[in-house]
Amino acid sequence: MYYSTIPSKKELKYLNRKERLDKAFDLTKKGFIQNIRELNTGLSVMQKTLADEVRSAYKLFANLEKNGMNFLHGFKVIGSISFEKEVVNQIYELDNPTKAQKNILDKWENITRFSEEEIEAWQLIFDSITKDFMPLSKLRLLQKDNDYWDLSIIDDGEDIEYCSYFKHFIEYNTTISIQDLAECSIEDFTPVVKVILNYDVSELSRFSSCYPYRNADCDIIYNMLKDRHFALNEHFEWNQKNIQKIMDVNSWIWKKTDEMKVALTELNSAFNAFSNTDPEFKYYSIEGQIEYHGSQATDIATLEIQKELSRRAAFHFWTIMLDENRTEIRDEIHEDEKLNWNFEVYRNHLSEEQQKVRFHYFMHTVFVDDTIYSFEDLVRMREEDFKVCLEINWFGDKKKISHTSTK
Repeated sequence: MYYSTIPSKKELKYLNRKERLDKAFDLTKKGFIQNIRELNTGLSVMQKTLADEVRSAYKLFANLEKNGMNFLHGFKVIGSISFEKEVVNQIYELDNPTKAQKNILDKWENITRFSEEEIEAWQLIFDSITKDFMPLSKLRLLQKDNDYWDLSIIDDGEDIEYCSYFKHFIEYNTTISIQDLAECSIEDFTPVVKVILNYDVSELSRFSSCYPYRNADCDIIYNMLKDRHFALNEHFEWNQKNIQKIMDVNSWIWKKTDEMKVALTELNSAFNAFSNTDPEFKYYSIEGQIEYHGSQATDIATLEIQKELSRRAAFHFWTIMLDENRTEIRDEIHEDEKLNWNFEVYRNHLSEEQQKVRFHYFMHTVFVDDTIYSFEDLVRMREEDFKVCLEINWFGDKKKISHTSTK
């Protein structure tokens, strides 16, 4: 999740817009209540279908693990329901949209974007280790509520038992007004299932492979970690012991890179086979990156601080991926074999022989360009805490891939 405490001017505009429209909206407006009932019915069915699809994905990937893909051990299946107005996709497909259509596009893109994090906080997580949904996910599958709007009073009919997702959508989005909701249909919602490996997962927020903050100046924790970074680097000793540990870490990263390439290649072959018989897997993407997840409180800092370090580090600047169009791995950052990422800092402290060792881009982007992990952290890291992280997506209908995704 992002940690912005002060909204941007544009976001504040849409926050105020929602508040203004909600106060003015008449719940007895013709067609509104019927639309709410239809949405709830459709989303109740979609939520149940999503749970079944999550279980099915678990069985599929558990079978892949059983049949040789041992690297999948510990994977999780994430089920969510994304929201994007169908009209957004329709306008995107136009060659020359009118000014009015562009305004509609701008409105829906913004109100959706500013509510995206809150909406996507609702998810179903299936753990392959326990072979079951995680506790909050279990609750969400059972949860029903009827205390948001008492529609029975308004329309003299039965009250609604809101499904967990719809209740969450109504209550926690920050910019989608009741008036906007009146314009929505079940076609604006899409069930999404993905498989992840080794990413930290919270039942209260979605995992992310991008910066977990929008405005660093407003993020107190980030600023504390940044101050920590500079303080530790200022007193770092470039002695032979520390330099050798840096060389070791670099070799570990290259080793993890090879492991990740093998994993992507094997998964890509599996998806090619799946797509030949099942159109659900026709469009897919398999993306990987290396992250560091500290496991010992005596290594770098307390586990609490280490978790914050790993959440904010710039791991996402080096990723490799495959999809239905790109079936061969391209590691563009490392294509130029003459480019050695030991410049700026490392090279100044290396011996002539050590300078010949090729440094991985990870060593540059995480420990030089970024301001989270210090060199003191680097020389205290453990090989087993470097993780190959994978995100596996597949799309039965390519048109349903969101234009407003932050990924």
